[in-house]
Amino acid sequence: MSGMSLRLRSVLSFPLLIALSGCGNQLECDSIETRKAVLQAVADDHRNPLVNYAAKESTAKPPQENSKPQYLLGERIVTTSTSKDKRTLQCSGGISVSVGDVKASKEVEFTVQKSADGKLAVSVAPFQF
Repeated sequence: MSGMSLRLRSVLSFPLLIALSGCGNQLECDSIETRKAVLQAVADDHRNPLVNYAAKESTAKPPQENSKPQYLLGERIVTTSTSKDKRTLQCSGGISVSVGDVKASKEVEFTVQKSADGKLAVSVAPFQF
């Protein structure tokens, strides 16, 4: 993807929220539940500029059953900050999308919160280009 210009603007105005049932006591940026929620939030946003960029740059015409974008979170998801009460984490990691013959990658930032009743919520920040 070298040489390709990423001049896209984020069309999202609010973070996406996905509620999760809390498993265990420890809040983590890199848990299986958190990863699934982040991927689901990004995949559900049909206006996200990362997939729009990849689709626009793709020259392949994938078969109908393969036309759905394929998302992948990077192996390393890090905690960038923790609230004093340890119920809110700010997280960051790499995410990529494949559409046809093009793969685009971007840093994704998200928040994981645990309410007093033990429920988890993941909020994905809009992509910034």
